Amino acid sequence: MSDIYGTDSLFLPLPWLTWLANNEVRLMLYSWRELYGVIRALHLLGLGGFYGASVLLALRAFGWAPSIPRGDTCVPRRIMYLSFALTVLTGILLFLRDPIGVGLHSMFLPKLLLVVLGFALANAMRLIQALPARRLNAAALLVIWTATVACSTWNHVERPVAIGAMLRATTSVPR
Repeated sequence: MSDIYGTDSLFLPLPWLTWLANNEVRLMLYSWRELYGVIRALHLLGLGGFYGASVLLALRAFGWAPSIPRGDTCVPRRIMYLSFALTVLTGILLFLRDPIGVGLHSMFLPKLLLVVLGFALANAMRLIQALPARRLNAAALLVIWTATVACSTWNHVERPVAIGAMLRATTSVPR
């Protein structure tokens, strides 16, 4: 069965999303229109900082970026972790603001699965010492985080198709 976006994707259970949509926290977040813009901007800034730091660390693992002095190696990693935390926190707030609108998108659950997988691989990177394995892990992380950004973009531009078709089918145009 297709969802409102015309795909056969997995999505979060509608009763749970409906319960979240009627929650006081959601109603409070939804009423603060200016706050939405700030949260969305912080989400995009966090995503940019996280993705940029991840690419920098991956390029270092490939040997394509200059190494930095030993004491400064944690700066990009700190930026990456702080940006990741900001992105997750603001992502939760954006989801709570419109759980039905966000939760029913075709790529929402795949994006969440990619985030969990990417986070696990990023933490495993510290344990990997062999250079070929580090490079393979770095390549996998670049693919995962790029796919995560692609899923987010897909969700943002995706528009319901079933609703328009239903409206066209039930609306008659006088001649």
